[in-house]
Amino acid sequence: MIGVMAGHVKADIEANEPLWRARVFEAAPHVAATLAFAAGAFTLVAVATPALPTLRGLDALERVVAELPELTASIAGVALMGLATGLSRRIDAAWAATTALMFAISLYAGLRHGHIAAAMTASAVTVALLLTRRAFYRHSRLIDLVPDPRVALGIAAAFGIALMGALLWAGERPDFAAAPWWALLTGEHLGRPGRALAVAAVAVVVVGAQWYLLSRARGAPAPPASEDIAHAEAVIAGAEDALPDAHLAFTGDKSFLFADGAMTMTARGGGSLIAMGPPVGKRHDWRAALAGLRTEAERLSLRPVVYSAPPDLLPDLLDLNFRVEKIGENAIVDLKDFSLAGSARQKLRSARRKFVEREGAVFEVVEPPHAPALWEALRPVSDAWLEAHGGREKAFSLGAFDPSYLSRHPVAIARIHGHIVAFANIWLTADRKRGAVDLMRHDPKNTPNGLMDFLFTEILLWAQTQGLESFDLGMAPLAGLAEDAKYASLFARVGKLVHERGEQFYGFKGLRAFKDKFDPRWEPRYLASSGSWTLPIVLAEVAMLTNGPRQTIAQVGEAS
Repeated sequence: MIGVMAGHVKADIEANEPLWRARVFEAAPHVAATLAFAAGAFTLVAVATPALPTLRGLDALERVVAELPELTASIAGVALMGLATGLSRRIDAAWAATTALMFAISLYAGLRHGHIAAAMTASAVTVALLLTRRAFYRHSRLIDLVPDPRVALGIAAAFGIALMGALLWAGERPDFAAAPWWALLTGEHLGRPGRALAVAAVAVVVVGAQWYLLSRARGAPAPPASEDIAHAEAVIAGAEDALPDAHLAFTGDKSFLFADGAMTMTARGGGSLIAMGPPVGKRHDWRAALAGLRTEAERLSLRPVVYSAPPDLLPDLLDLNFRVEKIGENAIVDLKDFSLAGSARQKLRSARRKFVEREGAVFEVVEPPHAPALWEALRPVSDAWLEAHGGREKAFSLGAFDPSYLSRHPVAIARIHGHIVAFANIWLTADRKRGAVDLMRHDPKNTPNGLMDFLFTEILLWAQTQGLESFDLGMAPLAGLAEDAKYASLFARVGKLVHERGEQFYGFKGLRAFKDKFDPRWEPRYLASSGSWTLPIVLAEVAMLTNGPRQTIAQVGEAS
C-alpha cells in the first residue's frame, strides 16, 4: 500500500503541473545521476594530478593536515559516483548527500585551487538539485542502496583514468627517475596523488563491503498469505475486462500487489519484477496498479516489467513511462462465427470424423469439483508428455500438472477405447464470456496423428454451446512483428530474424500454422519495461522464468 501511495504522489504532481515541469520532474533524477557521477570522476582525476607547489620540511602530521582537502575530495569523488544509483532511483537521502557534496566541491574548487569554472559548474548543479527537490520523493537509507553494476564499472574506469593521470604526472617530476616505487605513496610531493587514490580506494572497499556483505543485493516479492489469495480470488471474480489467463495467479509462483480495486500478479525473474499480463480488476484502477508495480520494483531494486500486455493497456503503460515492444500475437476465436462448415474447415471435419468414427474417440469436459481419482487417471498422460518434452514443468506464463491448481478449472478429456490419451484444463472468466486453453498434455507414444486438431475442435464446439463469446488459443511468439525494416525498431528486427531463422529450435511458423486452422483473429501482445535497451534482457529473463526450474514464490524469497 505504501508503494501505491508513492505512485499516487508522483501521479498527482504530474497531473497538477505544466507539461514542461512534469518532464523536468521525470528527467531530473537521471540527469542528476549523470552529473553527480561526472563530478565525482572529475574530482578523482583532479586530485590524482595535483598542481600545488612542493611542500618541504613537513612531518607526517603536518603533511596530513596540508593534504586533508585532497584526501577528503578523493572520498567525495567516490561518494558522488556511488550516489548516482540512488539519484536515478529518486531516493531523498541520495539527493541530500549529493547536494551537500556538490556544494563542498564548489568551495574546494574555488577556494583551494582557484578553479572558477569548476566552482561555478558545481554551484549550478547544487542549485539545480535544490530546485528539483520534489523529484526525489522515495524514502530510503543510504546504507540500503545497492550498487548498479554499470556504476561499479564506471567507478573502476574512473580509477583507471585517475591512476594513469597520477603516473603521467609523477613521470614529469625531476625526482621520479631516482625515487623508489614506494615514494609514489610516501614521498612529500611525489606521493600526494598516490595517497589521495589510496584513500579513495579504501573508501571504495569500505562501501563495497557494506553493500555486498551487509546489504541484500536485490529483494524478492513476499509470498502471498492466505488472505491475499482470498483477496485475489475476489478481485478476479469481480474484474472488468478480465482475460482468462488471470487464473495464472494461482500457480503458486506469484505474489500479488493490490491497488484499490485492481491487482498485478508478479514474480521475480533475474533483475526484474515481472507482472504476468495486465492488471486484473476494476478498469479505472489499472493505472494505480501499474504505478504500484513500478514503486515495488524500485523498493526491491528490480526492473518493473509487464509481460503479455494487451493493446488496451498501452495508453497506461506509455503514460507511466514504460518502453513497449511487440512480442507476438494471441489467436482468439470469435465463437459466434465459428463453424465446421465450408471448404476451409474440411481438414478439421476430417480429423473429427476420423477420431469419432474410426478411432472410437470420446470427448468430455469435467467441471469442478473434481474427484481425487481424476488426477491419478491423468498423471500417466502428463508424465509421458513431460518425458517426451524435456521432463520439466513450465512456470509463470503456463500452468503445471498440480492438482491444487487444476482443481479450479474445467478439464477437457479425450479417450480412445476407454483410455485417456489427452487432456487440457480450460480457463473461464467469471462471467463465462471468455475462455482459453492452458495446460495441454497427450501421450506421444499412444496417440494417432491429428489428435490435437480433434481436441481443440471439440473444446471450441463445447465453448460455443456454453455461450462463450471468444476463446483464446494462446500466443504465437514473435509473430506479426513490423514488416517494414526501414522504420522498425532494432528489437523488432532481431525478433523477426529469430522468427524466420529459428524454426528448427522452436517451431514458430508451425505453431502459428496450427492455430490458423481455426481462423482466429490475431491480437497483439506486448512486453513493457522501464528502459528500451533492457527489453532483450527482460525477454530472456521471462523465458528463463517460464522454462527454468519451477519454484514457488516462497522458494524464490529464500534464495534471495
